[in-house]
Amino acid sequence: MAITHTETVTNLTVLNDGSDVVSEVTMKIVSVDDSDPTNLTTESHEMYSIDTSGGSSASGFVAFGSLSETVIKGWIADQLSNTKTNNESWIESVKNPPTPTEIDKTLPW
Repeated sequence: MAITHTETVTNLTVLNDGSDVVSEVTMKIVSVDDSDPTNLTTESHEMYSIDTSGGSSASGFVAFGSLSETVIKGWIADQLSNTKTNNESWIESVKNPPTPTEIDKTLPW
């Protein structure tokens, strides 16, 4: 029973100053537990901010036309990992629902 994740860049937002420096990445993350894909699939759409303080002279800068999905995913690897962990937690809560802390009881009279 494994959970797989598919991450897809769906949008890039750039600074409106002619530099084409990416300031925000929108991702679609689909997480699926292969033990029951019909009921144990979750899809999230997340926006991740990118530090633009270095502009196009930042170390490791990649020109917009040379970007790849792999490069983008590298920029947001930590945040993407958090999203996948949250998706895995949701799947686990569906597979093994937590015991409620309170329940309704019939009245004693």
